Amino acid sequence: MLRSRFLLESVLLALLGGACACQSPPDTTDVAEEAPIPLTIDVTDALGRTVTVPMRPSRVLSLAPNLTELVYGVGAGDRLAGASQADDFPPAVDSLPRFSTFPLEPEGLVVLQPDLLLATDEINSPTDADRLADLGMPTYFFTFATVADVPAAMRTLGDLMGTDAMPAAQAFEARVEAVQSRVAGAARPRTLLIIGDDVLYAFGEASYASEAVRIAGGENLTDAFEGRAATLSDEWVLQAAPETIVVLAGDDYDPAQLLERHPTWRLLPAVQNSRVVGLNPDWLSRPGPRLVDGIEALAAVLHPDRVPPA
Repeated sequence: MLRSRFLLESVLLALLGGACACQSPPDTTDVAEEAPIPLTIDVTDALGRTVTVPMRPSRVLSLAPNLTELVYGVGAGDRLAGASQADDFPPAVDSLPRFSTFPLEPEGLVVLQPDLLLATDEINSPTDADRLADLGMPTYFFTFATVADVPAAMRTLGDLMGTDAMPAAQAFEARVEAVQSRVAGAARPRTLLIIGDDVLYAFGEASYASEAVRIAGGENLTDAFEGRAATLSDEWVLQAAPETIVVLAGDDYDPAQLLERHPTWRLLPAVQNSRVVGLNPDWLSRPGPRLVDGIEALAAVLHPDRVPPA
């Protein structure tokens, strides 16, 4: 009897326990639903345009040489799917497929299947952005009006590419600050920076290159021109009387060539004092990682007693 009663009570307890388990569903109130990872994000470029870009673009095309250098500078060179006909630095671009930007050929871009294009309003036309987007290629525009725009672009590219651009940006800024410290308080020679020695193209007051001259310790004569660019005459140069002339034609530039094309410049203080020098054009005509090399080289020309040549 006792054994039968014990078995009966055991069965009843089991049944009651099972019934309770069935009537009490697990509490899920503390379990948060995982949000899906977005495939794209909306960002605002330097022109104030809203651009939908991939979260981590894998096939990128740069439409300007300085942007190509910046992509490599922030450690994202492996994302470049091609290079323009103007790209020549760093050497890694030599192995990339080529496309045309002058003129811009959208068909050549489509073949490379980019998921993001990088452009600058100094070289590329914002009017092309809409037709490129219609072809499935969103375009993010940068602008470079100041020297500080270069490290800012590094940080932006780091955000777009998902790389750590902070070390490169900070190193650039530290080198600029070091030049400023070295030339602080020094007399500022009247400086003329020209892009070539035939047609006298120069940079206006609102350009990063004119600011580079000021950072390097020079009085930039073409600050007399508003905007980013200027075209000079022989008469204007003679009146400006530069004490130093820097020609962006390579460090092996022969000053005699300048006088062949502008013989009246023999009267200039810069010529009479042998203060005509050439510099690597890419350092100052491309607002990229090597712009700080150009600033240091300018400072070494203008203040050799304070800044040793690189």
